[in-house]
Amino acid sequence: MSLLGLFAIAMAYLEAAVVVYLRELYYPDNILSLFPLRTFTAMDLRIEILREFSTFVMLILVSLFAFKQRTKRWAAFFFTWGVWDIFYYVWLKILIGWPVHWADWDILFLIPVPWIAPFITPVIVAFFFMIAGLLIILKNVEKLRSEYLLLALIGGIFIFVSFIWKIIFADIDVLYIIPGGFPWPLYIAGIILMIVGYTLALIK
Repeated sequence: MSLLGLFAIAMAYLEAAVVVYLRELYYPDNILSLFPLRTFTAMDLRIEILREFSTFVMLILVSLFAFKQRTKRWAAFFFTWGVWDIFYYVWLKILIGWPVHWADWDILFLIPVPWIAPFITPVIVAFFFMIAGLLIILKNVEKLRSEYLLLALIGGIFIFVSFIWKIIFADIDVLYIIPGGFPWPLYIAGIILMIVGYTLALIK
């Protein structure tokens, strides 16, 4: 587990470094202010989307190599994802001093549409992923109850929808989206469902 954690921390640094370069390129006047969003060139957008896709390919591959048992592979994937996402923001804070405030918004992901939300929301999810994966591996859990995992999956869908809420329901171009109006009730409901579903799947 320590090696997986170190891999995720190193990977997070690479991700943060790329984002710093992008901010210096597209936000030279103030790299700490992300909104209003700037337009990527078509080539840079393709590169960024493929970089994001490659990130998850790496997370999947390292999890497959870490364990042979399927449940533990999934646990390793979510553990590594959690550590990576948390330390991505840790490294950004160290490198450029961002996030400045707990309420700062971020572009979380671009696939299949932009995910836009306060940065603390994916950090909370990442912390849950890290703990959930770690417990499965440390407790040597071989199988989880699928009916309860479905509850956790529904919670995950709620969270995903909260991240793309502005893209789905805002009748404006993504470049004109400004922070504010995050659907906290939907997000919190998703967190609760995910935690309850996982806990029941683990202990039942």
